[in-house]
Amino acid sequence: MKFNPTIRHPWVVILLAAIMHFPAQAFDSVDEQIDHYLEVLARGGNDQKIQMLKGLQWSGISDPRLFDPVAEQVESRYLEGNLNKPEIQLIAHQIRALGYSGNDKYNDLLRRVESDAADKRFRKHAKKALIELDQFSLWNMKIRIADAPTEGKSVEIATYMKMLSVDDPAVQRLGARAIYAQRLNDPDLINVAAQQLEDMYNRPGLDKTGQDTAAWLCKAIGQSGNFDHVDLLSRVAAESQYKKVRKHAQKYAK
Repeated sequence: MKFNPTIRHPWVVILLAAIMHFPAQAFDSVDEQIDHYLEVLARGGNDQKIQMLKGLQWSGISDPRLFDPVAEQVESRYLEGNLNKPEIQLIAHQIRALGYSGNDKYNDLLRRVESDAADKRFRKHAKKALIELDQFSLWNMKIRIADAPTEGKSVEIATYMKMLSVDDPAVQRLGARAIYAQRLNDPDLINVAAQQLEDMYNRPGLDKTGQDTAAWLCKAIGQSGNFDHVDLLSRVAAESQYKKVRKHAQKYAK
């Protein structure tokens, strides 16, 4: 039987889904990672650019070499009116990405966007980015100085292992979200996530951020397909005093 490329065979759909859910490549250095992102900014399609910009929230990168071109694009377009929907979506994500940088040099630009942008959506995202700028300034610094055993790991996996090791639930949540969003299953990374979940799932007085982090850890571990931690998820589902954590543990224990 001849293959007809116009027909979506089931195995083709599965293959495409797998490609969409896994990172295109792993990086050996941050410079290599930044070079790739700059290539996406220069030559990628709109959807590819947006996906990359969204992922910068868990990159731990503050380097102006990456964010200066983003700032230049925002600077050149935030006063424009009559932009089409894809252009608005891209610029909005570029604005938010400047917040993820945690780099104070973009503070002035974001304030100008917040007060002067032609589109109210840009003003709204600039307001959020200014709040995130302060948060990510602290978070990215914590990630940089985190001490975690990452030898032999790609830049991304090493970064997420560092995030999970930081004594800050907000940073740990970034790492858990990254694992879940990218469908990662590196055994060492999942083991670190499991250790963190073990430590916090029934911790007395866990606040909303901590509870959300524990729920994301359940999701990150569950999607990995690592059966070593099914017992942990089952125990969390049965024992955690926090409803949100129990709910996600129960879902993924299955």
